Amino acid sequence: MPFGPVLPIVGIAGIIYMILNISTDPVERNMIWLVTGITFAILAVYSFFWIKFKMKMPVFKSVPLEKVMVMENSMYYKIRKRRGIWR
Repeated sequence: MPFGPVLPIVGIAGIIYMILNISTDPVERNMIWLVTGITFAILAVYSFFWIKFKMKMPVFKSVPLEKVMVMENSMYYKIRKRRGIWR
């Protein structure tokens, strides 16, 4: 990727700026932040339970790149299902 991590960092900074300046009305801005925060909280809880109980993987442990690449193969899920690791 050209320029290394510069472009993603600029993009993240732009998104943060947009979120902080989403509206001039403080009530509307706080309501948007509240709805967004609740949505992210629900997604975080759902993701936690999905990874922990459906995928049966450790939640806050990094996954080696080789294992991620293997997960792209359709046989990975068939083998996990056959072994009783996947529901």
